[in-house]
Amino acid sequence: MRGAAYAAFDGAVPDRPEHGGVAAAYAHVTAPLARLARPVPPPKVCLALHAGRPVPDWARAALPKLPQVMAATDRRAGAATRAAVELTEAVLLAHRVGETFDAAVLDVDAPPNGRPRPARQPGGTVALDAPPVRARCTGVLPLGERVRVRLVEADPTTRKVLFALA
Repeated sequence: MRGAAYAAFDGAVPDRPEHGGVAAAYAHVTAPLARLARPVPPPKVCLALHAGRPVPDWARAALPKLPQVMAATDRRAGAATRAAVELTEAVLLAHRVGETFDAAVLDVDAPPNGRPRPARQPGGTVALDAPPVRARCTGVLPLGERVRVRLVEADPTTRKVLFALA
């Protein structure tokens, strides 16, 4: 359940609490719930329903608050995942500064309000063919096209990887 589904939950048990795809009783809890530090309502709700017991009052009361809790944990988990990937990419490439790679241009900077950014070189995001790395690249990049890029920086300490159009 997400968003409005939490707010709409009134504790009523559906007549047929089954998953349509498997035609059997089914419950699924996503990984973000596992990151919460205390017992969370959805698993407790599912266990109570499965056992034919009433849903605990504390679980019913907590359900409307879960969208905000989930959004906060999703942001923290996303930041931690990005940091881990950035560190891995920097370590992987640290000894290859100066080398060139084939890449695809995934995104290009859009100047704010049609004006160029004075403090930042034009560029965007590229994805290397091998090794599988996605990082910033400076230069005037052709969106959606293949390019050759040169590795300018790969610093595990700052988790920064930077390419330039070759």
